[in-house]
Amino acid sequence: MNRFKKRLRLAVASSVAGSLLALAPVTHAAPNTFDDNTFGVAYGVSNGGSNPFFPIFQADATGSASSVEVANASGWTVDTMGNTLSLTWNKAAEFMNSGSPAFIGFKITDTGNHLADFLGASVTNTTYTPSTYGNLVEGFDQAHVTFDANNIYVNLNTAMWHAAPMASMGDPLRDHIALSVNFQSAPPIPEPETYAMLLAGLGLMGAIVRRHQRSLGNHGE
Repeated sequence: MNRFKKRLRLAVASSVAGSLLALAPVTHAAPNTFDDNTFGVAYGVSNGGSNPFFPIFQADATGSASSVEVANASGWTVDTMGNTLSLTWNKAAEFMNSGSPAFIGFKITDTGNHLADFLGASVTNTTYTPSTYGNLVEGFDQAHVTFDANNIYVNLNTAMWHAAPMASMGDPLRDHIALSVNFQSAPPIPEPETYAMLLAGLGLMGAIVRRHQRSLGNHGE
């Protein structure tokens, strides 16, 4: 009898544990793509440190793999696809930033908490391609990209664009910044077959009870 009770307790514990796991609420991972998700685009300035960011331009955008999200953000086109973020100068005017203020550029923000946390953003168009637009903006490099969980900052305070080459600067083909954004990956989400697990546990319990009853019946004959 004691062995039977022990086996029954184990079966009950197994069934209950499995059922609780199956019935636990499932939290779905935030998406690690801009596509079909809303985010904020702001262009502005800051004196750095704890000083506030003052937007000159700001808008909400919804990621699209087939169209440009923002056609003109203070002279820049903002485009996303998947986990990539592209900024392209429209070349309507020249500019040359001298390093002041401490920050002048873009802040990309997960305003509605729709995206997974940002873990970084890497410049991907560092290899120069002659005779082709799309090369990395002059005066800009990886060190000008910073981030936190909800924001990516693209600092253009030393960037420039000139329509014609100059003595040591001024390459009109350098009009673009391409970033690959690294999102936080969520652990795999278990999706157990709830009722199958519950029925399996109950079936095991029933089999043990029936076996014990048969054993008692045999002993009573």
